[in-house]
Amino acid sequence: MSESLLSQWHANPQNKMAAQQQLDDVRNQLKHAQEDSYLPLRIQEITARYWLDRDISGDIDNLLAMCKDDSCKALVTLIYGQLLISRKLLGSMEYLHQGFKLASNYIDAAGYLEVMRRHERLKQLPLSNSPATAQNISDLLIEADVIKKIKGKEKHHCDIMVDNKDTVG
Repeated sequence: MSESLLSQWHANPQNKMAAQQQLDDVRNQLKHAQEDSYLPLRIQEITARYWLDRDISGDIDNLLAMCKDDSCKALVTLIYGQLLISRKLLGSMEYLHQGFKLASNYIDAAGYLEVMRRHERLKQLPLSNSPATAQNISDLLIEADVIKKIKGKEKHHCDIMVDNKDTVG
């Protein structure tokens, strides 16, 4: 598996029409797929199903069970985490962390730093049990950076407001 696949972002939102077209195309390709193209096609299928608001957790479990090595498990886990965080869902950071841990032995230093920094920034996002409107990675990172700046200003503002005088005198 290409190490660049492990550091890429795979969860770019699709509208329902594009997702349905992708799903139809992939299912046709899967009928004649060779073993080496099966994983990428299954990932495309699962991603399309996600953008069609279908539950993919069982598909993810099945795909993980089919993986023959940790690089495959890393890719599937990272993509699932990316899909979840694109809608700011609880549990997404756990999948991203687990996927990154698995991927760390398979990516080069630049890819490692890219993924680590991206995940560090995404930790700022408020997550929920209810899906938010899907966002692309650029928008997610901008939002995360704004939240971090606001938190930093609030902390700085609170530090300034603290009166450290002795309470007795």
